[in-house]
Amino acid sequence: MTAPSELPKVPKSATRRSLVLAASGALIGLVIAGYGLFSTKGTRIGGVPPEAVALVNLRPILRSDFMTQTEAQFSLPFAQTSREQRRKILEDMINEELLMQRGLEMDLPSYDPDVRNALVAGVELEVTAEVVAKRPTAAEMHAYYESHRSRYSSNGSMQLRDLVAKLDGSGTLDSARAAARSAAADLRAGQPVDTVMKRYGLVDSGRFMTAGHTDLGDIFEFAVRAKVDDALYDALSPLKDGEIAKPVVESDGLHLLLMVKHRFPTAQKFEQASDGVWRDVKREAETRVRAVNIAYLRHRADVVVAPDYAP
Repeated sequence: MTAPSELPKVPKSATRRSLVLAASGALIGLVIAGYGLFSTKGTRIGGVPPEAVALVNLRPILRSDFMTQTEAQFSLPFAQTSREQRRKILEDMINEELLMQRGLEMDLPSYDPDVRNALVAGVELEVTAEVVAKRPTAAEMHAYYESHRSRYSSNGSMQLRDLVAKLDGSGTLDSARAAARSAAADLRAGQPVDTVMKRYGLVDSGRFMTAGHTDLGDIFEFAVRAKVDDALYDALSPLKDGEIAKPVVESDGLHLLLMVKHRFPTAQKFEQASDGVWRDVKREAETRVRAVNIAYLRHRADVVVAPDYAP
């Protein structure tokens, strides 16, 4: 009995090559199918979720936003708007979303300052929304007022004359000092300002005058503070009517500052200051929330500063 003929052996290299080709073909097929599935216009993964009125590249346009914008646009309750009006608003919102997505795709916030500022403002508004909506309690406001009483007072005002004893021809202060001393003594004795100015050759710089440097008027204390340095303001703030500050040397001569009339700030009671207290409580709460948010963002960010500006 003859032995059965043996089947020809297939080389191992050919078997491996066949498996690789088959796997490659299957993978290419899957890629092509997937690309067609996800890139074809009109392709949807599921439907529009119930809280949305449309999807734009899978980003929802919320029904609540759609209804609010429709009512604002036509000044009507949503139920009274027509289908055409609603369709117009929806088209506008879709177009806006497309433009917004394109702007992000172009990285517009990184180089357009207006877009960047609007984006930052939007994020800050979102972060502080809860604080803005929260109403401070009466107890919180009273506690804040008690711990910050010095902030709440009426605006004081001053009437001032800035009388200048000019330098003499040699440019020394000797004659200016002598004139200033004598003028100050006469003013303290109650002599008229104009008479004293004429007697000692003083001129008014006009720094604290109004209406083109010709009329003497009340100037709020915060405005006086803006016109002079801190040391001079500290010297002026306690002066009463008719008192004179210590002469100040400046490049044009010796300045005598005469307090003609001083209406001092008066402390406000809580009822008078309540509006300001409300604003301050809200502002400080917003500042705290912003600081916490920035700290969180910095903690999770990788910030690298150039060596010459490193802390």
